[in-house]
Amino acid sequence: MLDTESPFLPKISTDIVTVAETKIRHDILAGALLPGERLSEQVLCRHYKLGRGIIRAVLVRLSHRGFVSSQARSGWKVAPITAVGLREIALGRRQLEPLLADVDLSEADIGRIEAICTMQTALAAQPRLSADNIALLRGYDREVRDLVAGQLKAPLLSGWLANLWDRSEYYLNFLEAGCATRLPPTDWTKFIEAKKTGQNARAAAFLKKTADAFFAFTQDQLLQSNFEVSAVARARKKSSDRSDAAKAKPEFQQPSPKRTF
Repeated sequence: MLDTESPFLPKISTDIVTVAETKIRHDILAGALLPGERLSEQVLCRHYKLGRGIIRAVLVRLSHRGFVSSQARSGWKVAPITAVGLREIALGRRQLEPLLADVDLSEADIGRIEAICTMQTALAAQPRLSADNIALLRGYDREVRDLVAGQLKAPLLSGWLANLWDRSEYYLNFLEAGCATRLPPTDWTKFIEAKKTGQNARAAAFLKKTADAFFAFTQDQLLQSNFEVSAVARARKKSSDRSDAAKAKPEFQQPSPKRTF
């Protein structure tokens, strides 16, 4: 059921398609809908209490943003986690994020970012971070990103960045679910220090470094997960081969009629 009071839904737009898109995208990001999972329009209509036309419009929007895909005779599916998709995200972030170094930040913007950095520092100082605290730290990180991107005065670029960050979250959530390590949330202290002193090149270098850190971490986890899947597949194949050989062995050991004579 679509919860119109959810904090994940936009507070301004009353467009039901936009509201539904936000909710379904959140469920994909949170892992409620898994990579590669088939999406039945009928099931989605029943679950979100929406008409088929609205659900189809949402799926089309999500396909344009890289969260779902449509294949002939297969219907809709949640986008898979792939090396190609990861490289696309990394390349986009490397090209676009450094543009944020040139935005003009007001004193109020700087004050807000500094306050967020203070909260991040206090939270990160805890000896052991829970999953909820990590999520909170990343929420602060995204708040800073959206605040800075909002000063680009270029809605198209801001939209591209928001989509790249959403897709980054999608990949990160999935890849971290299967490992013990976590990508440290971005600390924006150095960025804001560079902006306050007019060192835009230094701010751009910081942004590139954060994009590179994301790519390095997720690529490593993706390679590791692929290795583990391949190892399991090889083990299963080896076990299957042994089983087949064991079944076939008695037949091979049976003397043929030609040999008895």
